[in-house]
Parts: sequence; structure tokens; C-alpha cells
Amino acid sequence: MSLKKVSYPVAIFFDWDNTLINNWDAIHIAYNETLFQMGFEKQKKRKTLEESKYSLRIFFPKKFKNNWIKAKKIFYKEFCKIHLNKLKPDSSSEKLLKNIKKKKIIMGIISNKDGNLLRKECKSLGWNKYFKIIIGANDAKEDKPSKYPFLLALKKISKKPNKKIWYVGDSDIDIIFAKKMKCFSIFLENDILNKKKIKEKPNLIIKNLDSLKRVI
Repeated sequence: MSLKKVSYPVAIFFDWDNTLINNWDAIHIAYNETLFQMGFEKQKKRKTLEESKYSLRIFFPKKFKNNWIKAKKIFYKEFCKIHLNKLKPDSSSEKLLKNIKKKKIIMGIISNKDGNLLRKECKSLGWNKYFKIIIGANDAKEDKPSKYPFLLALKKISKKPNKKIWYVGDSDIDIIFAKKMKCFSIFLENDILNKKKIKEKPNLIIKNLDSLKRVI
């Protein structure tokens, strides 16, 4: 879709990890320690990144079966030790957020990272001032790509689904998530996925966050 044909947004929701920030080092370190303590072989970072698009409560029961609660406790114990120190904002993120705020467009985050940890990370960056709503895993009945996190977000800002509600994310489940709600899906290309690899078709594909400045 041409940038000229994009409807001006009334609200923009962002994914978090690998969209606005990078916290893969913390995720990978904590997950590898979890694998080790649970009797699995450690894995390469790329595989961890590919698996991390799903929330823990979706992925861990599949990976660790009946022992997933034990694995969850190990992961969060390790992750909480390091995640704030390993947090790295994208170089373009805050400039974009400032620009959007000046235009008085509502902003929010909908992520598959645990909601409490997500809000801690956002607060540590001093970014709470940009977002009216911050929703993470376990905040809604189900996590992405279920519609429930989006329904909760829209309820909190008193909006109904439409193409003037944007969702920006870096994975195929982010595209599915937005399309389920008939909102405007924006896919951010990255090291794991690019436009040639995604199976779902978003409304718009961007190479970086700077590209959004052209339409906002």
C-alpha cells in the first residue's frame, strides 16, 4: 500500500520487544538458564528470538509440558535479575513517540511480555508519559494473537476497531492480531522476519520506525 493512501490514525498501538526496544539479551540468557536447569540443551539466540513471539503461558506448556510452572519460576527469577540493565531502546523510538505525542494521537503498547515486567521496563525508560494504555501478557483473558488484549485496550480508550487504529509489530502474529480486529496492520521488518518471509499480509510494511514519520 502506498503511504499516501494510509488513513491518518486516531490511535497507534505498538508491540514492545524488537519493535520499540531490544531486550533479547536478557530473554536469551534467562531462557538458556531455564533450559539448563530443566535438563535441556542450551540453544542459539536466533532460535530463542523465533520462539519469543508467543507469551510464556502459551509457549512454556508446549515446551516443558507438566513442568512448565517450575520452568516459569526459573525463567522469571533469572530474567528479573537483568532485564532492566539489558534494556536497549531503538535509536528512533523516542523521537517517533515525541512526534506522535505532539500531534495528540493516542498511543499504547500491547505486548506478549508479562504485563508487570513490561510496565517496569517502560517506567525505567521514562516513557510512561507517551502511553495511555500498556497491556502485556496475563493482563487480558488470553494473549496475542487472541483478540482479547486488543479489546481491552480499545475499551480503555473508548474506541471501536477500525482502520484508523494502527498496530505496529515485528512478527506474523502481530499481523494476525491486528487483522482479527480489522485494524490497520503495520509490519516492521527485522533480522528474524522480512517481507519475503512473512505469510500474512499486513496493510503496510516498513523497514524502520523512521518510515512512520512520513505518514504521521
